Amino acid sequence: MWQVTSGASMFSSIEQSGSIAVVQTNFSWGDDLPRIIAIVERHFDDFNGNGFYPHPDEEALQRELLGVPTLSDFAAHMASRKARGLAITGLGLAGLSEAHRNAVLYAIALTQGFPTSTDQRTKRVAWDVRARPGSQSKFVTFSERTGNADMHTDSSFYPMPEEQFLLYVVASARCNGGESLLIDVEDIVAELQKTEAGRDAYALLCDTQVPFRVPSVYAAGDDQVELFYAPVFHADGGAMRWRYDSIEKGLAARPDLATPELVAALRLLNEIVEERAPRFVRQLPDDTLLWADNHRTLHGRAMYTDPGRHLIRIRISSTPNAHRVGPSGISAD
Repeated sequence: MWQVTSGASMFSSIEQSGSIAVVQTNFSWGDDLPRIIAIVERHFDDFNGNGFYPHPDEEALQRELLGVPTLSDFAAHMASRKARGLAITGLGLAGLSEAHRNAVLYAIALTQGFPTSTDQRTKRVAWDVRARPGSQSKFVTFSERTGNADMHTDSSFYPMPEEQFLLYVVASARCNGGESLLIDVEDIVAELQKTEAGRDAYALLCDTQVPFRVPSVYAAGDDQVELFYAPVFHADGGAMRWRYDSIEKGLAARPDLATPELVAALRLLNEIVEERAPRFVRQLPDDTLLWADNHRTLHGRAMYTDPGRHLIRIRISSTPNAHRVGPSGISAD
């Protein structure tokens, strides 16, 4: 059930549905927009295909960017959010070039934490979520094809999944599809607790090291099977890591771990995630920024066919890249 409440000074027309909010911007970037772009351009000699990379002096760059009044105010409003997902419409970047738009998105992300690069090949921070015709990877990730995307958490197959992510809508699908989906982990756990089978599944998935296969687009090579082992749920019940296709491929690589109890628990959880848990469903218009908690929400998308749909994704860690574990940013494996 949607509720409309009064907005803060930078946001208006706030709509709240459970732990997810939708707001309309109520400010102008003014002269601070070229100032932000100039700061980012001064710190980067190589824009890495307009995708940028985790900057070696990211903490100093973060402090400098927070000195820009509009960006600092925007970051403060983001930090004060109560929602686990926040869609900010009318961000004001639609008229910028790709390089300048991505520079501002990088700056916004850096004020929230530390943007990461979980792609071992390109090291890009700003990742294009759009169909790539003719991809040769044997295990194509959701962000490289049309169609739906099952509910998942980002970086589920890495040691330190980022706490947050941003998705910016460059061009929404023009085929009446591709809605963004979010599910609160608490709603998933609540659904599991309704039955004995669900409670047993939850207990098993809190304690069992489940194999996740790394998609080939992120792995060192298509012919190299990389696995990461972790429980699906954190013991406190408020967080999880989930990507069902990655787990299925992990169990195919490690059939000795595919016990009947584990397979049944995973199938039950997937049914709840895909069919029964309440979810946010929204067709986000162009120039919308979607922020979400990557530990306490699952995200996905509805079916679409328009290859022109284009989003930009940036993942954000609370830990500086120099101190992260795993294939991320300047801390290479």
